[in-house]
Amino acid sequence: GLQDPEVQKHATQILRNMLRQEEAELQRFQELYSRNPGAAVEEQIEGARRRVSQLQLKILQETGNSLVVPVARSVPAFPTPRTPGSVPPLLPGRLSLDSQDGDSGLESGTERFPSERPGRPLIIGPEEDCDPGYFNNECDSLFQDLGKLKSRPAHLGVFLRYIFSQADPSPLLFYLCTEVFQQSTAKDSRALGKEIWNIFLDRSAVRAGPSGSPTPLPCMGGRSLRCPKRD
Repeated sequence: GLQDPEVQKHATQILRNMLRQEEAELQRFQELYSRNPGAAVEEQIEGARRRVSQLQLKILQETGNSLVVPVARSVPAFPTPRTPGSVPPLLPGRLSLDSQDGDSGLESGTERFPSERPGRPLIIGPEEDCDPGYFNNECDSLFQDLGKLKSRPAHLGVFLRYIFSQADPSPLLFYLCTEVFQQSTAKDSRALGKEIWNIFLDRSAVRAGPSGSPTPLPCMGGRSLRCPKRD
């Protein structure tokens, strides 16, 4: 059936927020490249441009119009002439999904993405209700690195929405709480530790184990978590 208009509007707004963040990231990489050109920065620019293009294409698919400004117009091209091995600027109006693997861009209106690399499971798989097209190798790395997600609120929002709707959020929340616990003062950590214990851990869980080894602590969802070792 047709998607609820309000749901579609909300999803499109999330995509637009993600697009703005990726465009800002691309701008930052290009400014860095203008000051200090290098192969590593070129690779980051190429990845950012692909993510921008994929988000633009996804928004076009969601809205059914061409209100999205192509990446070549919204973000300046390379400030220096192209040299062998550099990333070519996108042509106006072109959504480049080319990859180093040799996959082409668009074929018959359907996007093709780089082939799957072994050993890198998707957080959001094709069986989920989210469109599997966006969560490919290029963008999946963002959802595998919590540090990167923290710098991208829109992406973090998508990830948290998935966690709360499709998975057990307890392990993630436990991890975030213990991360704060490890960085807090002794006084604050005692109070936070008590809250972590009351919310996430079984009352009968073992509080301490052999010196120098982590202790398995059952979590509220029936899963076993390991308590981070304190220095």
